[in-house]
Amino acid sequence: MAKQYPNYDYVPCMACGICVQACPFSCLELRRTGLDTYRKAYPDLARREDCTGCGICASSCPVDAIRMGE
Repeated sequence: MAKQYPNYDYVPCMACGICVQACPFSCLELRRTGLDTYRKAYPDLARREDCTGCGICASSCPVDAIRMGE
């Protein structure tokens, strides 16, 4: 089975940062890129090589904006 990584749905994302804090390997960062460069900082998989695919970020998201996938 291939390793799974977090995929974000930025529509429901509140940019709360809970997923960033939940990651045990500090793979995620909030960045002001993409959809809303002037207001919200959205989660981004900054260190893909350190991601184990554990899914803690997805399970911690209060609005289910993260899905694990290849």
